[in-house]
Parts: sequence; C-alpha cells; structure tokens
Amino acid sequence: MIKFFRHIRQNLIMENKTGKYFKYAIGEILLVVIGILIALQINNWNENRKAENVELDALKEVRNGLETDLEDVNYNLTSHHNKLKSQQIIIKWLESNNTFNDTLSKHIGKIHFGTYFQSNESPYQTLKQLGMRTIKNDSLRNQITSLYDLHYQQYNKYNAKYEDLTDQLILEAANYFNGIDWLGTNTKPTNEVGLKQNNKYPFYLKTLTKFNEILINQTMPNVINNINKTLAMIDKELETRQDNN
Repeated sequence: MIKFFRHIRQNLIMENKTGKYFKYAIGEILLVVIGILIALQINNWNENRKAENVELDALKEVRNGLETDLEDVNYNLTSHHNKLKSQQIIIKWLESNNTFNDTLSKHIGKIHFGTYFQSNESPYQTLKQLGMRTIKNDSLRNQITSLYDLHYQQYNKYNAKYEDLTDQLILEAANYFNGIDWLGTNTKPTNEVGLKQNNKYPFYLKTLTKFNEILINQTMPNVINNINKTLAMIDKELETRQDNN
C-alpha cells in the first residue's frame, strides 16, 4: 500500500503536476491522520472494555463475599436472641428464692460465650488494591466503602466489647461454678448461696444483657440492612450494565 502511494507521488512529480501533487499529499496526510485516530479510538475502546470487565468482576466478587457475610450476621443475630433469653432466665433465677435445677444448666452455658463475625473482606481488599475508582458509580462506591470501613468496624468493635464483658463474667463465675460447659449440660454452682449474695456476678451479667440488647436491636440489624442495601445496589449496577451491552 505504501509503495502504491509512493508510485502515485512519483508519477505526479514526473508529469510536473505540482498542484495535483499537493492536493494528493494533503489527502494522504488526512488519510494517515484518520487512520491514527481510528486506531486510537479502537485502542481506547479496548482499554475501556478491559477496565469495565475488571470493575464488573470486582463487583461480582464483592457480592459473593457479602452473601456469606449476611449468612454469618443472621446466624449471630439468632444466637444472640437465644443468649438474651438465657440471660433473662438466669437473672430472674438469681433474684428469686428458687434453688438451682438442671434446666438452668443449659442457660448458664449459653450466657458465657459470644459470637464471632468472620467477614469475607478479601474481595474488598482486592478492590482497594485495584483502586476504589475502579467502581465508576459514585453512590455504589461510597456505599461499599461505608459498609466495610464504618458498619463492619463498628460491629467488630461492639463484638469485642461484648467478649470483654463475657470474659469478666467468666472470671467471676470461676468462684461459684464447677466449670462452664458450653454444651450446657453439666454446669452447676458449687456455692449457690454465695453466688446469689455476690454483687459482681449479677452486675456483669446485667451489663452484658444490656449490651446484648444493643447488638440485637441496633448493631446487627444495621449491618444486615446495609449489606442488603449494598447487594441491591450491586445487582442494579450489574443489571444496568448488562442491559447497556
């Protein structure tokens, strides 16, 4: 093709057709420029396509992680509801004149351990390595960041505080029980009278119960709502991209 254009230029020069030569030269330059622009456009399109694929893959990975997180939080919420019932039963027993019976053993077991939120943050860490600007939708990007860096952090902080209070309760329980059976079948008080007269154990238990109510009524529902909100936004973004393609 280059030889063909060169041959035409040479013929025009030899025939002394200078005017036509300049017109042809300008046309050739325009063709080259247009070719370069087309090549750049194709290259930009390919790069944008690659970037979009990276973005969509990252969103799908985040979505998969959030689904497992949602299952974890829902499981923990159910567990804490059960703990609250046991806490209330033991507090009622401590404040009564009733003697300890075997049905209370399982409740003693439940109130002396908490839950652990095992969030799947690998997709989010990968997204941060790619750069949060990988997510083009500002609202979605802000929601994802808020979920992991604010709501998850707050949940983990409250969980840690709950564990601290539980540890205090266990330390105090060591003075009055034969050991904590987490399966809840063999835990019995070795000094029932002393336990009921002790102020520390009921104090820690009541404080733990109040903190549990915060987790149940505020912290965990907030995390669940924000996970669901994020999932809905991701689904909408993926659906919109699919429709546009």
